Amino acid sequence: MNQRSSSQPRLARSLGILIALVAVPASLPLFGCDTGVFAANTTIGVMRRASPGVQRMRDPEILETAFPASIQQMEGLLEIKPDDAVLRAMLGRSYASFGYGFIEDDYEVAQLSDDASEEEIEHLRERASQAYLRGREVAIGGLDLARPEGGGLLAQQSQGLEAFTAHVNRFDNRENHAPLLFWAAYNWVRWISLHRDDMGAIADLSYVTALAERAYELDQSYMDYGPVALRAGLMAAAPPQLGGRPQDARVELERAIQLTERKNLLYLVTMAQLVAIPLQDRALFESMLNEVVAFDVDSFPDQRIPNLLAQRRARRLLAQIDDLVPPPIEGEGEGEGEASEPSASVDAAGSPSST
Repeated sequence: MNQRSSSQPRLARSLGILIALVAVPASLPLFGCDTGVFAANTTIGVMRRASPGVQRMRDPEILETAFPASIQQMEGLLEIKPDDAVLRAMLGRSYASFGYGFIEDDYEVAQLSDDASEEEIEHLRERASQAYLRGREVAIGGLDLARPEGGGLLAQQSQGLEAFTAHVNRFDNRENHAPLLFWAAYNWVRWISLHRDDMGAIADLSYVTALAERAYELDQSYMDYGPVALRAGLMAAAPPQLGGRPQDARVELERAIQLTERKNLLYLVTMAQLVAIPLQDRALFESMLNEVVAFDVDSFPDQRIPNLLAQRRARRLLAQIDDLVPPPIEGEGEGEGEASEPSASVDAAGSPSST
């Protein structure tokens, strides 16, 4: 097994958020003029209503193949309806979904493969990075359309965290603003996780936290309690030695797991990653991932595709258990406690699951 991933920096490597897939027929035409706007509105409504059906599919590879055309279609619709907050949230979510659910999954596999070249690994990292940058751009663009004062979010960022947070707290529309805040934060932090050696990127975590906290305040239940899991992930974005709070993250994640009746499997996967690994709690790591692997995905078909993807990651993590959470040294107790350095990747947040 390739051990490239076993020498991670202290900052968490990746943000574990379960994909929220959007189904968009690749054959839908693009429209123009006033009739085009009417048709675009209809198409966006159909997309929104149809997306839960994707969750019930059985073959993730079908989705991986269809995703680029779906994203391209939504980009075309955005040209016609640039001020549509629903479309912007769906497109930001789609970039996040494709980036995490498929590109980063391939990236993680390549990192562990002795056959993958450094060029291939870097190519996958760059593809995921570009997806997250565009997802953030789309979501922030929607927020800036709603609150353009001061030049928008990124202009406020240049004024410092206090000004940025004050601007973020002006967003008060639960239906339209919470999704945009959430996907802006999610795409941004996933990008940071891929650029963890860049101290400038790491410095942005406080701005991401401001976005995530506002989404949490506006609608904790959005995307299957995604803001709860995202909040937990940001608490654990760094190991304890650098200010990470895995125990606080555990409390938040346990709440998300209970609220979703343990049917959102990636919340269990991220518990293993962002709590068990930093604390070097092997028992917790194994119990969470074994529960994921044993889960009958057909018992909850509305979550089938996301849970299949969660199981894929869980099996990969279990295969790395001795690298990620080594057995206790004889004479030392196993269980919770601060590790001097996690041996491999640690996820940095939780995950929404449904579309």
